[in-house]
Amino acid sequence: MNITRRWRWIVGTALIGGGAWIALSRTKATDVDMGTVTVGALRVSVDEDGTTRVRGHADVSAPVGGRWVPSALRAGDAVRAGDALGSLFPAPLDASAQDQARARLGAAEAAQREAETRVTAARAALDEASRGLARAQHMVEAGGMSPQDLERARDAVTGRQSEFDGARLRARAATYEMESARAVVAPFGGTRNAMRIVAPVGGTVLRVFEEHERVVAPGALLTEVGDPRDLEVVIPLLTSDAGRVRVGAAVSLTFGERDDTLRGRVSRVEPSAFTKVSALGVEEQRVNIIATAPATEAHVGDQYRVHARVTVWESPRVVRIPAGALVRDGEQWFTYVVTGGRARRRAVKVGERGDNVVEVREGLADGDRVVVYPGDLIADGLRVRPR
Repeated sequence: MNITRRWRWIVGTALIGGGAWIALSRTKATDVDMGTVTVGALRVSVDEDGTTRVRGHADVSAPVGGRWVPSALRAGDAVRAGDALGSLFPAPLDASAQDQARARLGAAEAAQREAETRVTAARAALDEASRGLARAQHMVEAGGMSPQDLERARDAVTGRQSEFDGARLRARAATYEMESARAVVAPFGGTRNAMRIVAPVGGTVLRVFEEHERVVAPGALLTEVGDPRDLEVVIPLLTSDAGRVRVGAAVSLTFGERDDTLRGRVSRVEPSAFTKVSALGVEEQRVNIIATAPATEAHVGDQYRVHARVTVWESPRVVRIPAGALVRDGEQWFTYVVTGGRARRRAVKVGERGDNVVEVREGLADGDRVVVYPGDLIADGLRVRPR
C-alpha cells in the first residue's frame, strides 16, 4: 500500500514538473519588427542648399569715367549682342589717365587672347569626349562595356559641351572689353564724343545697376546680361564631403516646394576652400561644387535658392540591411538574425550608408531575416515573431 502511494506521488510530481517545463518552453514569443537582407543598388549622397547663377553672364562696366545716359532697357528685357545699353560721355583724361587707359587696353588684349586659347582647348576636349562616346557605343554593342560606362561617356560629352559654350561666351565678353578699351584710347588728342555701350552677348538683362543719368567712375558696373535658361548651381559642401565628390556625379535639384526634381551633373569642384559661419556660430570649411542644371522652361532664374542632393558614392550591387537593424557595442556592430523563431546576435562589418539602408560587407547573406529596432528587451536566444 505504501509502495503504491509512493509511485503515485512520484508520477504526479513528474507530470507536474513536465507540464511546468512545457509551459516554460512555450513562453509567448515577443512581437518584433522584422526586415530582410537584400542585394541591390546603393547610393550615398549629401544634402545642401545651393544657389543658381547664370553661366557665362557678362558684366558691362564703364571703361572710363564720365556722364552715363542709360537706354530704356530694364531687368527682364531681351537683348541681342550689339544692342545699345546706353551712352557714355567721357570726361577729359590727363596724361596719367591716358597711361592707365593704354595699360587697360594691353590687359584686355591679353585677356582676349587667353579666352581664345581656352576656347581652342575646350573644343579639343569636346572632340576627344565625342570620340570617346563613339568608341563606348561600339564597345557596348559588342558587349565589351557596361551601360553605366556608356552613360558616363555621355555625361562627359555633356560636361565638355557646357565648358565649350561657356568658353565661347567668355571669349565674346573679353572681345567686348578689348573693344571698349580701344574706344577709350582711340580719341586721345582729338574730340571725345559719346561712347556707345552695347551688350557683348545676347540674352536677357539680368540687372541694371545704373538706371538713371549720372556721372560714373571708371569701372562702375552698369548692366549685367546673360541667358537665364543657361544656369549652373553653386553648392557649398563641407570639405569632408567635397573630398568624395567627383566630376560627373549625379545631382538632384529641387526648387522651393515643387514636387518635380531636375537631374544635373557635377561639372567642377573648385580647388580652394573658404570659411563660412553656420547658423550656430561655428566656423566651417567649405568648397564650392558647381553643377550643371538642364535647360528648363520652369520659372527659375539667377540667384534662386535650390536644394541639392549630391551623389558621393554608388554601387549597383551590394548586400543591404535596414539601418534600424544595426546595434553598436563599442567599436563593433551587430544585429539580431531570426533563426528558428529565435533572435540570434551576430557581429557584422558595415560599409557605406544610404538614407535607409546600410552596406554589410561581412556577416549576413541575401534573404536573412533581422530584427529592426530591437531595443533593450531583445536578447540572444529570445523567442520572437513578426509584429
